[in-house]
Amino acid sequence: MTPLQTPAGEIGNDDANELADEILLRGEFLGSREPGFFSRTVNRVLEWIGNLLDRIFSTIFGGSGAGAGAAIAYILLAVAIVIVAIALIRAIRNRRADRDTALDATARIVFDEVVDPDELRADLASLRAAQDWRGAVVAAFRLAIVALIEQGIALERPGATTGDFGRAVERNRADLVADYRGAADSFERAFYSDAPITEADQLATAALLERLDRVPA
Repeated sequence: MTPLQTPAGEIGNDDANELADEILLRGEFLGSREPGFFSRTVNRVLEWIGNLLDRIFSTIFGGSGAGAGAAIAYILLAVAIVIVAIALIRAIRNRRADRDTALDATARIVFDEVVDPDELRADLASLRAAQDWRGAVVAAFRLAIVALIEQGIALERPGATTGDFGRAVERNRADLVADYRGAADSFERAFYSDAPITEADQLATAALLERLDRVPA
């Protein structure tokens, strides 16, 4: 394919694809999400409750021959159903609140996972102390991705790969390219393979973090 010509200059195919992905991930281009199993189940229960209440009140106010005792029983049943409905609504709200709390302002999405930078830093310190180089490499590289996002070098994109972040570094911080490539290579071997991981790999990710001023090397 012919590189895209823009007023700012020529854009390669990889950069053009990444820019297109970034645009398509904006809210206006995302379709509405289908409700999950929990939401569908709650909606069905609430619909059933509504239909049942309609039948109850139709019997009370429209039926002939219904005695006072039956009317009271129906009213009590209706009250119980309303209480259940209120409890369900509160459960839904609490569930959403818990989810929103988990995804607070400090959390970041890295490779389709929600991570807490503070927890990552604590994990990294423990893994380094235990000389668990594989775990330290993974934690350090994820922290580096968080730093790239927070410093505006790369976008926070669900499903982004090491290659996507690498192209963002090439475009926005060319001085970090060598450090990023070394750290990304160590991360991919640590995360995706059983290849031996040494302290040298941990130092590669530490070098990138030092450049990003996240944690001491």
